Amino acid sequence: MKLAEFDRPAVPVGYAQLILDVAATHDVAGEDLLDAAGVPVALLDDPGARLTAWQAGALLHLAVEMTGEPAFGYELGLHSSPTSHGIMGYGLISSATVRQAIALGERYMPARLPMVSMALSVDDDRGVIEVEVTAPVGRVRQVLLDLFLVGVSRMAPVVNERRRLQELELWFDGTEPDYYARFADRLPVARFAMGANQVRFPASDLDLPVATANRVTATMVEEQCRLELEQLGLGHDLVAQVRAALRESRDEVPDLETVAERLHLSGRTFKRKLHEHGTSYRELVEATRRAEAMRLLNTTRLSVAQISARLGYADASSFTRAFQKWTSTTPGAFRTDK
Repeated sequence: MKLAEFDRPAVPVGYAQLILDVAATHDVAGEDLLDAAGVPVALLDDPGARLTAWQAGALLHLAVEMTGEPAFGYELGLHSSPTSHGIMGYGLISSATVRQAIALGERYMPARLPMVSMALSVDDDRGVIEVEVTAPVGRVRQVLLDLFLVGVSRMAPVVNERRRLQELELWFDGTEPDYYARFADRLPVARFAMGANQVRFPASDLDLPVATANRVTATMVEEQCRLELEQLGLGHDLVAQVRAALRESRDEVPDLETVAERLHLSGRTFKRKLHEHGTSYRELVEATRRAEAMRLLNTTRLSVAQISARLGYADASSFTRAFQKWTSTTPGAFRTDK
């Protein structure tokens, strides 16, 4: 999502109502929260209205402050349901298979939360829904990740009656927050400092039928979502595309010109467009290296030297210095702590 698009109404007002509903459980009046965020109360009377990214971000940030609940993202995810996502929610539960439901969400997420993207992949015997925050949202980044990952896990038993929360796993790129322990018994198994934000589940689930599948409804929703995306002028986010290209090139880090060519852009245009998104190629490479380093340290027996080479560092000491800058600890100590 481009910085210039933060002023464009794009986030459905239904999400604002969800925030108000959860805030109300903490005795925070909706009118007070809306007023503090600069969101007109009348906006919620129009079911087709949308908030700007600035308004949505302010509403989330102020909800955390006014409720005094750092786990507000978890609470939003736990309170969500298919209907929280408007017409797309009906599309999810009308899809023929779990795979098709996830694909629908992947295609049309920009018309729901344009600052977030999701992508489906398979890692050995695990299906993986990877979540990326594709805009510089500052202090609400973790709230967004918490609500999105928990919200996706909440959808699992709805879309697939056989899947229980205990059979899911949540991965977070950050360290375990103090508030997690209070919610652990209501969430799937969670792993922290994994270098990625993912919902993981048995890959065999992907082709299971959805109990509430309805081909006519699914087709109708697909068309409506496509029109919404066109009307909003939103498409695949450049930052998400770059991150995907970097993840696919695990043996070596491609240079800027190589990725630009893959995206059918000149190097100059590529740099300009990334600047419009509030980032740079170097920043995206560093973020990808950090995520991959944490994943490899957590899930493989590769030595620090081998990981260093895989990530494109000249030597292990260069990698160690970079890792200490990211995490304030050494790769060896990070692995031992796990």
